[in-house]
Amino acid sequence: MLNKISDKLPIFLCLCTQCKRIAPLIAILLLVGCATTPESAPDEPEDVEDSAPLTADEHPGLDPDDMDSDLLFHVLAAERLGAVGEHGEALEHYLEAAMMSDDANLARQVVSLAMRVEDWETMRKGAVRWEELAPDEPSAVHFQILGLINLGQTEQAAEALHDLIDDAYDSQSAWREAAVLMSAANEDPYALDTMDKLVELVGDQFERGEVLQHQSFLLWQLGREEEAMELAIEAAEISETADSHVWAAQLAAAKEDMELALDLYRRASALDPEDLDIGLAEVEVLRELDRIDEAIERLAEIPANGDVLYTRATLLIEQERLEEARDVWAEMAALEAPEEPERHVFLVAFLAELLELDDEALQWYEKVESGPHVERAKVRRAILEADRDNVDQARELLAEVREGSDHTLHNQAWLVEAQILSDAGRAEEAVELLTGALRQSPNSVSLLYSRALSAVAMDDIELAEQDLRRILQIEDDNAMALNALGYTLTDRTDRHQEAYRLIRRALDLEPDDPAIQDSMGWVYFNLGHAERALPYLEKALEGEENPEIAAHVGEVLLYLGRDEEAIQVFDEYRERFPDDQYLRDTLKRLELEE
Repeated sequence: MLNKISDKLPIFLCLCTQCKRIAPLIAILLLVGCATTPESAPDEPEDVEDSAPLTADEHPGLDPDDMDSDLLFHVLAAERLGAVGEHGEALEHYLEAAMMSDDANLARQVVSLAMRVEDWETMRKGAVRWEELAPDEPSAVHFQILGLINLGQTEQAAEALHDLIDDAYDSQSAWREAAVLMSAANEDPYALDTMDKLVELVGDQFERGEVLQHQSFLLWQLGREEEAMELAIEAAEISETADSHVWAAQLAAAKEDMELALDLYRRASALDPEDLDIGLAEVEVLRELDRIDEAIERLAEIPANGDVLYTRATLLIEQERLEEARDVWAEMAALEAPEEPERHVFLVAFLAELLELDDEALQWYEKVESGPHVERAKVRRAILEADRDNVDQARELLAEVREGSDHTLHNQAWLVEAQILSDAGRAEEAVELLTGALRQSPNSVSLLYSRALSAVAMDDIELAEQDLRRILQIEDDNAMALNALGYTLTDRTDRHQEAYRLIRRALDLEPDDPAIQDSMGWVYFNLGHAERALPYLEKALEGEENPEIAAHVGEVLLYLGRDEEAIQVFDEYRERFPDDQYLRDTLKRLELEE
């Protein structure tokens, strides 16, 4: 069976902030200052390490015509030596130039190049000069500290970190940034020694549990997960704060110890019952444990806001408790003054769509008039309009999406429009549409795959094979393309041996995919091995109640003389999917239906 491209846009809405995996923070650490004020971190910090060497003409404030002759000599010498790969000598000249110039960018360049060649002393000196010229840029201090750590001067590094924490507006954030900074060291022992010395310096300034928590964070950043977990548990037991329990719970969840994570989140919630994020984190863990009813009950205990109601409704839908889900949707739709109004409106609309309240969904999607979800709302509206046979209106909406600023949705709009055309029996138009899209994105796997499916629908097997083989040139282990090509060859041609090899590769890559299991069963059947085919087909039908798979199961059962079982399968799926064309065509071919 061909894997279909879903028309559902992915809605990645992690509504639980506490349960997120711990992300690497080194990039943030090197580019933002400790939280001396709430606004101290820039919105889009520039990455010093990735900056390319600047020429004399490119340095703001450096005009070669106005340069001192000594300064010009060092800049030109650095450029010349760097161009031939003599980075060490180039760095010496850059440092000399930085010391002579008032241009902070030149000092930043010294730091960048010194990091690349791991010349920590020069990096430290460059960062000192950078701070002298730009005292309001906290990154200069961070690079000085990193240089000290990498030089093994851990006592001085600890003292500098202590000063940063003392001066910070938010000591918790400052500690976290300090731990990330230490974790960026070239040698783990230097990072750990710096932390030990920092702990000595702070003495009784912070609660022991809080300090243990920060040590745990450093160990986690260094990949020493077991030690990090031990310290996190100890910190939680000592401090008895919600924050310490949340940190330990996050580590437990990252280690996939969900029972422990659940216990820790519940203890955190008992310590701070008003913290909404902790409650949502507990719900997420219950979902991971497949304890959905408990998760729903817990959500009913949490003060209702848009995120809580949305999560609760989606869980109720998952449990097929649709009447309850509709009641929760109505409560969500009636909320006054929600946070992030445009996002809230989009979620209300999307939830209505999940509940098959299509009229309400369209009305709410139309209310999304600004913000990041405007174009997504148009795509959803297009799908709903197409379901009502308003194909032209749907296409107009998708054209607007492609003219919009959200470039991530442009290909999605092409794909949805092609699917709408194919579903309307206009496969040739779908192919024409996708051909135009591929002129703009010739290596788009999703566009190639979609055109291949449309080509199959219009019996252009040559084009379908061309597109699927192009995908395999781009991604030779693309199981979906392997399966699609194999299935097409066995279903539409007599190239069954070739099809078998392709499907075999796909199944090795994705052994639990029902579409690929169905293809394997179907190719075995076409090769004359009905007995070997049936287990694959039955397993596929168990994994996905699909009328096309059911048609294959019924046909093989009929071939094996198990007529009563075959008729039972056909009757069940004919009743459940009366309009499925593949099933109807199969029944007509087998003379079971006029």
